[in-house]
Amino acid sequence: MKKRIYIIALTAGTILLASCGTSKKLETANTENTRLQKMVAEQSQTIASNEKLIGQLKTENAVYGKEAADCRQIKDAVAQKFETLNKNLAAQGTSLEEIRSHVAESITNFQDAGATVDYKNGMIHITLDDKFFFKAGSATIGVKGREALNIVADVMRKYPGVQTIIVGNTDNTEMKGNIDNWTLSTERANAVVRVLELSYYVDPKRLTAAGRSMYNPVGDNSTADGKARNRRIEIIFNPDLSRIWNLLEK
Repeated sequence: MKKRIYIIALTAGTILLASCGTSKKLETANTENTRLQKMVAEQSQTIASNEKLIGQLKTENAVYGKEAADCRQIKDAVAQKFETLNKNLAAQGTSLEEIRSHVAESITNFQDAGATVDYKNGMIHITLDDKFFFKAGSATIGVKGREALNIVADVMRKYPGVQTIIVGNTDNTEMKGNIDNWTLSTERANAVVRVLELSYYVDPKRLTAAGRSMYNPVGDNSTADGKARNRRIEIIFNPDLSRIWNLLEK
């Protein structure tokens, strides 16, 4: 009897130990399963985020592709406009280099006396000492000055797209009476404009007169030579590009 009880007890203990081992394995398996499920969820979230980012990148790439195509189209259009502009400049006879060469050749007779032709800021500048035009303190143009202005008028007749700005400049010598250097420089520019309009029939709409008094010196006003250089008339040829742009718009 005791032997039977011992066998039963031993059998029951073995079953219990086996049951405990299975329970631990199950718990371990459940823990691992939970961990793997969590990893799967995280990976799924990462994949979803990456797919969303890929979608955004595809959209941005399409936008950038369109922008690049638009830029190429704009670049081609600008290049075509500039080509058209150059052709129209030639057709309108407003080539700055051509004008500069023509003016330089025309005033050769005056260059020994100080006349210069320069290309500055996209415009042609002719600088003439005031002795070409005026006596000291006067705004009346002499014969030599009228001859010089005939050259200017000839250029404007040849190049109808050109506007002309006449700028009077003085030294810093104080004027006597009711006149000052502002008045003198402006009146001298006005006198040049009047000769171009009334004697050489240049359209006044193409002319602008301005005076800068003593405030645009090119020489030292403390010396006689510097003062002489500062007393001058500047004639500036400015191609009227607005006409060309009007052609382009059409």
